[in-house]
Amino acid sequence: MNPIRKITLWGMLVNILLTAGKFAIGFLAHSQACIADAVHSLSDFTTDIAVLVGVRFWSAPADSDHPHGHQRIEALITLFIGVLLCVTALSMAINAIKSIGHTEEGNVPGWPVFVVALLSIISKEILYHCTVAVGNATHSSALVANAWHQRSDAISSIPVAIVAIAGHFWPHVTYLDAIAAILVSTMLLKTAWSIVWPCLKELSDQGVTPTELDEMRNIAASIPGIEDVHELRTRRLGHGVLLDMHVLVDRGMSVEEGHRLCEEAATAIRHKMPIVLDVLTHLEPMNSVDLEASIDTIARGVKGVKDIHNIRVRSVLSGYDVDLHVLVEPTLSVADGHSICNDVRDAILKSDLKVVAVLTHLEPFYPKNE
Repeated sequence: MNPIRKITLWGMLVNILLTAGKFAIGFLAHSQACIADAVHSLSDFTTDIAVLVGVRFWSAPADSDHPHGHQRIEALITLFIGVLLCVTALSMAINAIKSIGHTEEGNVPGWPVFVVALLSIISKEILYHCTVAVGNATHSSALVANAWHQRSDAISSIPVAIVAIAGHFWPHVTYLDAIAAILVSTMLLKTAWSIVWPCLKELSDQGVTPTELDEMRNIAASIPGIEDVHELRTRRLGHGVLLDMHVLVDRGMSVEEGHRLCEEAATAIRHKMPIVLDVLTHLEPMNSVDLEASIDTIARGVKGVKDIHNIRVRSVLSGYDVDLHVLVEPTLSVADGHSICNDVRDAILKSDLKVVAVLTHLEPFYPKNE
């Protein structure tokens, strides 16, 4: 049996027994606190059903309608649990505030209420640890959220147990139950927010932090042969993220070699950052504009060159083939002009731009105002 379904079924059994016991003792002992605690256990039973139904959908494999899988359903279930927990906490707080000053002396819970509250604390705390362990092992945010909902039931039983003891020794302290319930409600609201906020970030397609993005970029850029990495985009999906990125390699590299580098980068990122579930890479050549700008700078630095234009770069098997027009003083001899072109060619070939051939076109230079 699926471990998520198994632990959730155990949780349902515990919640059914606790709900029935709390309702029965609450009515027999005329304890509103115990009845309210029973309602809370009933809400746990509701979230158990949500997890059992939801796991059948979010664990389904990708299909034509959901090519990225169905993990977003888990986020919706988790959001439902968080919202239900929030509503429960607010309801408890409102009822507690209304009850202040309206509880009659002597109308306090007895020992049966204390016993059922103690059983609730122990059983739900054990259930919490078992459920959260399975949730972490299966990377299920919905199950972890449900575990916290189980613990909230244990927490809400604490003031019931305290009031049962305090009422026995100090029957005139009628407001203790309300104060404790308000404190517990505040704790539950904080737990609800910690459950809801990650779901909202996932459903709104929020990406990873800048630090995590830089780490992904650095891992990919460290692969020998990758010149640069840019346009990294991430989106959250369940317990992980999906990554798109553009990988830039040498323009003369074969498609096969470029594809191998992309696969190597994706594997390295997934290995070093398990949060990344999938990597989609876009293979690109390094921008030739940068290469042309470098050639232009080198050529203009040669003595006798007045201007450079019409630079064309072509990828060849071993590097780059370059054509360019070299403009010199019109009064120079053809021999002197040709010598300058040779100097331009030699300067480009001696650079680290991987240029293997240079064809120069000699032209006279005329200022634009002439």
